[in-house]
Amino acid sequence: MSSPDKFPPEFWSFVQARPEEEVAAIVRVQALSPEVEQAAVDAGCRIRRRLKLIPSLAVDAPGRALMALSDHPQVLRIEPDQDIRAF
Repeated sequence: MSSPDKFPPEFWSFVQARPEEEVAAIVRVQALSPEVEQAAVDAGCRIRRRLKLIPSLAVDAPGRALMALSDHPQVLRIEPDQDIRAF
């Protein structure tokens, strides 16, 4: 079972339609912990970075792994990892 409410609607549609395609994502969590990191790895994610200011994991993962991870109680939000530019 997946939690679509933890994804932006467009990103949910994308990962659901392409469950085997690997994407870069930011997984926001209640707190960084070995438990949540292990859950991400067990779901099939490769952790690229741990973000401490806003507790998050930057991961590369197939859509199916992100959908599975969305059921973890410490996962708050899963969003695409995008470049942000200041003007």
